[in-house]
Amino acid sequence: MGTNLKNKAYDIIKQRIIHCEYKPNTFLNETSLIQEIDASRTPIREALNKLEQEGFVQILAKRGVMVTNVTMTEIHQTFEARLLLEPYIITHYIQSIDLNRLTQLYTENKALIEAEPNPDGFCHLDDVLHRVISSACPNKYILETLEHIYNQNMRIRILSGRNIWERHVEAAREHLDLMTAIMNYDIEEAVKHTINHLIKSKEAAIQSFINEQIPVN
Repeated sequence: MGTNLKNKAYDIIKQRIIHCEYKPNTFLNETSLIQEIDASRTPIREALNKLEQEGFVQILAKRGVMVTNVTMTEIHQTFEARLLLEPYIITHYIQSIDLNRLTQLYTENKALIEAEPNPDGFCHLDDVLHRVISSACPNKYILETLEHIYNQNMRIRILSGRNIWERHVEAAREHLDLMTAIMNYDIEEAVKHTINHLIKSKEAAIQSFINEQIPVN
């Protein structure tokens, strides 16, 4: 029962951090967490300790638990890792990518381009697409690394992406090119589109953080 409560607390707090319901540099109130999650102090603290190990919170003596910031260094490192791993997965495991799911995502991306601005919808589709592609990889160590990267990347998307709808539309078109290449099993084109998409996404995120004067230190 204790483990279940710890996992429940961990999952809830982590998702709220990833989706920026708990914003960077804000303090989490332990008493409020106990009430919100309906768990005792012990599983809450165990969950927070695990989240600190993963870099999502920092436990500060005599001050409390603070949600970690997204730094410019983390933006660079997140995309650097993705630029190494995602082309590798496509190159080696393109035949294992779920084409049925990809076809669904292709339709959803086209609809997104033609619809009214929906930043949250784009963030979701972008996250799902890259996870579908990466799930073709059977290497659990690569997948565990990417799981952490994608969780951090969701924070970057949400913090940078509220006011850059033109970039979202451009990125959705890049998704269509990428998915077309994968569905044609064209490794060279798929890798090219992946690299192009990730570089542009990184540049857009950095520029948005600068424009919005989001603190990144």
